[in-house]
Amino acid sequence: MDWTINSVRGWAFDEDGEILSSAEDVAAIRQPGASADTVKAFVANWLGGSINIPIILCGDMGAGPGNLLQVPTLLDALSDALVRHGEIHVIPGLKQLSPADLLCGQETLLVGLGQVSGAVCIPGFHTKHVSLEQGRVLGFSTEMTGEIISLLESEGSLKLGESVHQTFEARVFRDWVERSLDTEDAASPFAVSAARTIGVLRAEHQTSALSGLMIGADIAAHYDPGDEVILVADGPLAEAYGMALDALGASVEEYSAEEAMQDGLFEIAEAAGLLDQ
Repeated sequence: MDWTINSVRGWAFDEDGEILSSAEDVAAIRQPGASADTVKAFVANWLGGSINIPIILCGDMGAGPGNLLQVPTLLDALSDALVRHGEIHVIPGLKQLSPADLLCGQETLLVGLGQVSGAVCIPGFHTKHVSLEQGRVLGFSTEMTGEIISLLESEGSLKLGESVHQTFEARVFRDWVERSLDTEDAASPFAVSAARTIGVLRAEHQTSALSGLMIGADIAAHYDPGDEVILVADGPLAEAYGMALDALGASVEEYSAEEAMQDGLFEIAEAAGLLDQ
């Protein structure tokens, strides 16, 4: 299971790693963190009956101070460091002391990538930029790009009226990405509001512009033209970050985040001997 502040996703595997069923919920996480009882209730409601199978979980439950492995570290170490709560086996997150940072769930996704090396970009509510070398996490950094966009448009000066329906416009998105890539003369988020006010940006394209500006700034802070970047994402996030990296001139190798998460969970469970239980 992948248990975060934004969603709960679960997959039931057979002994060969084939997915038998899946579940997703948002209401289950409307509380500070997950407890063993909450996880058991979620699984019982999903699969039915009593829980007599091993459960492996990553995300917020692995973020406790005593659960974290310090980087640099081998991803192989995760299977030997599982924290057990009855039938539940929690994968530890990763911590970085300087600058202080955390991975909570993304470490499992990295396992699912296999023995890749290089710069890894994992977009999300908080986007992670990871340096990976043959199964060893050297370091990482977090950008709150998605959260900042959400706050600006829900509570900030760029708050959208209920009557304004947003549509994604690739041309607008890329235009604002390119504005943010010019680090010597980059626009600020206020420029999006100003562009609407003076009539050079349509109201329904505000999110396209703001996302382009913020994602472009995120990319520009971590990569240079010609860099090879491993992008781990799905759907709109894969499209948006892929476009931004292309605008920068980076070379992109794409992986599905959901498939990497599934593979990582199963591989860690197998390495920890949970399939024999």
